[in-house]
Amino acid sequence: MEFRILVYLCSLLIYCVNCVKITSLGSFKISDPAFVTLYENPNGKDPKDKYDFVISTFSAIPFATDTVGIVKGIGHFMDNVPGIKPETLTTQATWPNEAAGVPDDVFGKRMVIVPYGFILPFKTNGGLKLIDVSTEPPSGPYTITDDSTGQWFYHRTRWHDMDGDGDLDAVTCHAREPIFGSKASELLWLENPNGDVTFAWKTHVLSEGPDIFFEYTTLNTTDGPVECIVTAQFFTKALGIYWTTNSKGLWTNTSEVKSRIIDATIGAVFEVKLDDVNNDGRMDLLVTNNGNNGSVFVYEIPDDFRTGQFKRHVISTGYVPISTGNGKGAPGSSFTARISNNTKPIIIVSGDDNGGAYILTANSENKNDWTYTQTTVVTTGGETVGQLACADVDGDGMLELFVPSYSTSVTDVYRLEM
Repeated sequence: MEFRILVYLCSLLIYCVNCVKITSLGSFKISDPAFVTLYENPNGKDPKDKYDFVISTFSAIPFATDTVGIVKGIGHFMDNVPGIKPETLTTQATWPNEAAGVPDDVFGKRMVIVPYGFILPFKTNGGLKLIDVSTEPPSGPYTITDDSTGQWFYHRTRWHDMDGDGDLDAVTCHAREPIFGSKASELLWLENPNGDVTFAWKTHVLSEGPDIFFEYTTLNTTDGPVECIVTAQFFTKALGIYWTTNSKGLWTNTSEVKSRIIDATIGAVFEVKLDDVNNDGRMDLLVTNNGNNGSVFVYEIPDDFRTGQFKRHVISTGYVPISTGNGKGAPGSSFTARISNNTKPIIIVSGDDNGGAYILTANSENKNDWTYTQTTVVTTGGETVGQLACADVDGDGMLELFVPSYSTSVTDVYRLEM
């Protein structure tokens, strides 16, 4: 507490390790911050309007109110971070997860998608809700999932034209993990009915197995580029990849959907992202597992992902939750960010239940050197940190990093620069 008061009243905390300078811009109070995302606004005339900030909060207490909030033009607040007060978008999504902006070309206006639900008692019945943030006040939420097949929870949504009809469909995973009864998890897509959000969209299940986080991408093969979905399978404990053999890249025929397990030896796979991590001109998989001794990995994607070997590198390890127990683990999500276009990207890591946030910096620019140095951005003093977000939100050429400290009910903001 004394540390936070000093930061707030006296000065900015500045320190530099491995040429990345980390400056604390302060923090703002919000109960139980969990997931934060940045929603890019291509129509913002002021650089400080380039991003809207979306935040989800939830409580493990049964029947407690959970919220999704937004701060439009978050860049305007970098000189007054303690003054940030998110506008509530909805309290009707129970245990909201990765609430995120919908690409503007899906509906032709700004919308937020809210995947919700989890394994907590009385909060297992999830779905997908859409909120129209192009209006004042925002309208919705509109539920586009049909829960007639059971109580599913959802964590992430991506958008792609799965059936070739010209509009973008919702790609997602859902799962159920009841204490008693059958457990299940599925990769699926919801068919966009020409932008109508007033009723549930038709569901198309692609495969069993994927459950929480994933990424949609296109990867090269010896037969040319192929549409695929890379999955971080937490409950089914596998890193997987699914692709369509349809000549037009469509996903409408499940007999044309193929898959393989990339790795089933690292336990509960928490997150997967794609980037050229070592600057060799080829995409890689950035992966975390979550447990009592978690790690950050990079997998080199082979020339043909369908048959080739994914070479695994351990980038950082030894992430341990502060306390043990059901559902406790570390680390959480990780992602890359570029402070300079001429160097390898940094890797930003949420500690999840170890209560910290970290930056991993490459020890050299050699593409074959996979060693990194870890810098602790913050140790929050609480047990859990949520999903982080990072971008240049105010147009000053430097990155801003948002760290939701779930256990201490504040969100810290930092500036990153070379």
